[in-house]
Amino acid sequence: MTRDPVRETVRHLLRRKGITMREASLAMGRNASYLQQFLTRGSPATLRRRDREVLAGLLGCSASDLWPAEPVKPEGPAYGRPAAPAGASLAEIPEVEVDAAAGGGTTGADHPLEIARWSLPEDMLRHEGRASPENLRILRARGDSMEPLLGEGDRLIVDISRRVPATGEMAVLWDGLGLVVKRLEAVSGSDPAELRLISANPVYEPYAVPAQDVHIVGKVIWVLRKA
Repeated sequence: MTRDPVRETVRHLLRRKGITMREASLAMGRNASYLQQFLTRGSPATLRRRDREVLAGLLGCSASDLWPAEPVKPEGPAYGRPAAPAGASLAEIPEVEVDAAAGGGTTGADHPLEIARWSLPEDMLRHEGRASPENLRILRARGDSMEPLLGEGDRLIVDISRRVPATGEMAVLWDGLGLVVKRLEAVSGSDPAELRLISANPVYEPYAVPAQDVHIVGKVIWVLRKA
């Protein structure tokens, strides 16, 4: 990994406070190896807002100290303003960080933190994705529950106007505990109604949650990933 001021700050403050990575991870409500993966493997690429706030309180620093000064721009023609065929128009789609700790009947999607903008062909979005660019947001995939369909760091193009996905479709949603990406299907005969949330990775078992606890951010219409 290249030099990263945020990770260097975390390592320095952990040593100064005498706090182990395991202790900090558990204090953040994460698994015991979460911070070690962040510091040594670069996964996740950045800490979520709630994680930054909890960790900042633990280390005695500002949450802004745990966020990169500028978002790291992914390589490849999808970011910025790529060359487009003559006459083609580009739509500006915001990449956002959604606060997965919102809860209480909200997903935080109404007040996301914009961290970048992507320029994508408008005709592709409208005709192939059947979406209006103003309804689209880009989110970064985290974790491995949807591998091999999705991997850590893949970008999801999400249509936030589609909040009633059909059975089998992939959606970003609040499942009552956190923000996840899953395929959905109704649990037949359930009363009260339940939804089954299905991962692509067979290591993760499907699980059912009350439909009233599910708050859908939007349907995933595209995945952007490096080759």
